[in-house]
Amino acid sequence: MFDLPALMLATVLAPVLAPALAPALASVPREAAEPPPPLVTWQELCDRPSRWLGKPVRLRVQFQGRVESWNPYMTRFGTTRFASIQAWSDEQFPWTQSDFDAPLVRLFLSRGEACAWALDRASPGARFEVSAVVREVFLDVPWTEIREVLPLSEHIGEGTVIHAGKALDLMKKRSWKLAELEIGQAITDTLPTRARDELARLRSECRDSAAADKLPKKSNIEVRRPD
Repeated sequence: MFDLPALMLATVLAPVLAPALAPALASVPREAAEPPPPLVTWQELCDRPSRWLGKPVRLRVQFQGRVESWNPYMTRFGTTRFASIQAWSDEQFPWTQSDFDAPLVRLFLSRGEACAWALDRASPGARFEVSAVVREVFLDVPWTEIREVLPLSEHIGEGTVIHAGKALDLMKKRSWKLAELEIGQAITDTLPTRARDELARLRSECRDSAAADKLPKKSNIEVRRPD
């Protein structure tokens, strides 16, 4: 049975002691939430791959497609256990032909896991933030395994690629006004920051070049002074 006097004493003292104990309880250290892995670019991984070996990272990439076959060399990433994807890095702009033809990022994922199922349904141009681990460095390349996949709404759409590509062709022909109009069509609300900044830079280049073309040209005719 309860000790009635002790219970009565605790009931009386509780309102008195609670304010005094609150600061002490608040100072008791709690287990801090583990911070998320650092958000890095593919270029950062490739510049110093050994620095990231065995470390979790986050990457943002734009899906290009599945890789059906590859040479695993001496790595663990054989085609039986792993699937692979190719993607554009955020430093690439697929309206540039060289970038469009050569997506730089190759990532691996264990077959049958949830992230593999998510990427099975991905369409070209879909953008993701992936949590990954650099498992090996071979041929100075970070061989990286995806652990989690998060779809992102920001992406470079097909319309942006088409209009920005046309703008680059027009800029080569010095058709600055038409190029600027194409860039305006290329800029959408869903663009990632890097892509938006690059298109803004190209638009400024068009405007500056158009203004420069309007300046009076220096005459090449030599005026001879009378003797």
